[in-house]
Amino acid sequence: MKVGMISDDTIEAMGSFLGRLSKRQQVIASNLANIDTPGYRTKDISFHATMQELLAESPPLRVTRPEHRAGDTRIFGAREPMVFEVEGLTSRPDRNNVDLDREMFKLGETSFAYATIVQLLRTKLRIIASSINEGRVGG
Repeated sequence: MKVGMISDDTIEAMGSFLGRLSKRQQVIASNLANIDTPGYRTKDISFHATMQELLAESPPLRVTRPEHRAGDTRIFGAREPMVFEVEGLTSRPDRNNVDLDREMFKLGETSFAYATIVQLLRTKLRIIASSINEGRVGG
């Protein structure tokens, strides 16, 4: 996310994380929409892997594999988050393994994380605005 002439790695990371949280909510909504679909398997996005990926991309960059050199590694979240099928969940007789309680918990967890990142982003933008206004109130 670019803000005019301002390029900030923290803002870019927060924007990328918000995009990933949004994608996770889409996956959870899909799970809930398919709660009665025979044979449907629960899907999710790994947030531990997402954070590790974002941290690995954040400066200072350390290239450890040749594939890391491809593309502009300064752009956070250039890759789509990986959606995977959740293993080890109990299946019903119709082979569907969506659990309403689990999905509602994940939805709440994701919504909380989204709200937290938005609040951090607001704070960061207020700091930038304050710097531009040289600390003047109501500037």
